Amino acid sequence: MIEHEMKYRVLYADTDAMGVMYYANYLRIYEAARADFMRKLGFSFSEAATKGIVCPAINVNLEYHRFAQFDQEVTVKTCVKEIPRVKFVFHQKMYDKDNNLLNSAIITLGFVNTEKFKAVRCPEWILRYFEG
Repeated sequence: MIEHEMKYRVLYADTDAMGVMYYANYLRIYEAARADFMRKLGFSFSEAATKGIVCPAINVNLEYHRFAQFDQEVTVKTCVKEIPRVKFVFHQKMYDKDNNLLNSAIITLGFVNTEKFKAVRCPEWILRYFEG
């Protein structure tokens, strides 16, 4: 199991008319946390694209527990529980400063060959980022 944490401060642009984070913005912040997590492993989604592999979301499950609000600092915890073979499964949670769970997600990304736009198994060169 590999884990990562990222801090984020809720921007005014993240909120809706009620002053709480707009529901779809959780996905954007989770994406930023996934990219940061993978970058810290040495992996770049943009580099993968230049090698002919993209990783689109194929399943998203979000649960809203409490509201995140404007200017609130949150912690996003990202975990990959098993080495990807045919898909990445990211378990992500967002907490407030008092460690109250605000939101949780399981987000699954697939591997797609950009030349044929067909699903493929995780390339060996990507698996190496999860070794050691």
